[in-house]
Amino acid sequence: MTQPTGSVAGSRPSWRRSVILEVDRTQVLRFRLSRHQLVERLPPDGLDEATALCGIQETPRRTAVVALHARVEGVTRDGFERALKHDKRLLLFWAMRGAPYLVPSDDAPVFATGSLPADETSWRSFFGGWATSLSEAGATLPQLVDQAAEVAAAVLDGHQLPVDEVRQAMAERMPAIQGLQRPAGAHADLPEPLYRALGPRRVACIVDSRRMTDATIARTDQWLGEPLAGSAPDPEGARDELLRRFLRCYGPSTPQGFAQWTARSPADVRTVFDAIGGDLAQVRVEGSTEWLLASDLDALASPPRPTGVRLLPPQDPFLQQRDRERLLPDKEQRRRLWRPVGGPGLVLVDGEPAGVWNAQVDKRTLNITVNAFVPLSARDRRSIAAEADSLAPLRGAEQARVTFADGAD
Repeated sequence: MTQPTGSVAGSRPSWRRSVILEVDRTQVLRFRLSRHQLVERLPPDGLDEATALCGIQETPRRTAVVALHARVEGVTRDGFERALKHDKRLLLFWAMRGAPYLVPSDDAPVFATGSLPADETSWRSFFGGWATSLSEAGATLPQLVDQAAEVAAAVLDGHQLPVDEVRQAMAERMPAIQGLQRPAGAHADLPEPLYRALGPRRVACIVDSRRMTDATIARTDQWLGEPLAGSAPDPEGARDELLRRFLRCYGPSTPQGFAQWTARSPADVRTVFDAIGGDLAQVRVEGSTEWLLASDLDALASPPRPTGVRLLPPQDPFLQQRDRERLLPDKEQRRRLWRPVGGPGLVLVDGEPAGVWNAQVDKRTLNITVNAFVPLSARDRRSIAAEADSLAPLRGAEQARVTFADGAD
């Protein structure tokens, strides 16, 4: 480990000042794999731990349980449903970027309050193309979100309702959003980010769904039996903690990376970095200057070496790292993995991307097709087939059949 190279004069925050450690791509990826529980699986009671650090995105639907399968021994559909709907140890709600995330219920305030934009500019980032249309609504974006939260809380009181019913109620009871010009790419006249903001506002959670667009939602406090806000840290503290978790999962990284992960403004993100600046260390990664929690420097310098096979679903937390070229230096491989719609999952072999996979259930058989990036040994193929067999019950299948791109089964 190199020594600090000195500080920069003036009032620049401490997180900008000196390089503490220089590392390469392999160290970074192994560090991230270990933090994502992809080096060694957790025991069967590890669902809470697997979802706690950075949450697990549940899009496409039914992919969160596949992501858990890659991290926890012995995951079953019944066990997952019990934790989500009976024990309510896990909570599903809209969080970072307005995407549905699965997190431990006890830990949900960090993800709810922490993902809440801090100002109008950050709300504009959250609302995307709808922000311009809503500028004509006669209210600020935070004010519109507050109105939507009040309407949804009243409509959902004592009820579990489809999203569409809540959307309709919002449209009827919020005159300011009626008759707005729909931005390009929008699928409905009601601004979708308005109901997705109900997650960060701690109003609503997702309790059932066939697709996220027709999910059944409930008031979070009534679903859990207690107000989520009761255990929530203050907004600044929650945002600080969310940044720490981001860096534990995706570090070393940059303010831009955190801004993309949370869909907040650069100024908002700089404020959060400044707030925990004393906890950060500057790291050089193959010419790029980035930041990490100082407490993680030793883990980054000597990360464990991963072995074995994992089948990661589309939108797996590990695939949410913002510096995609670090995971896949090859541009064509990045294009094949991160498709705008209907993207495949990633095959990891000994911690390195080895190909992409798609799956379809047909007559109780899970048919998996693997398109490899690199030649796969007979041992690798057997390991992928074994992983597919253990995954089949989670997809409602009795067995799995793996076909490789070269035609060898």
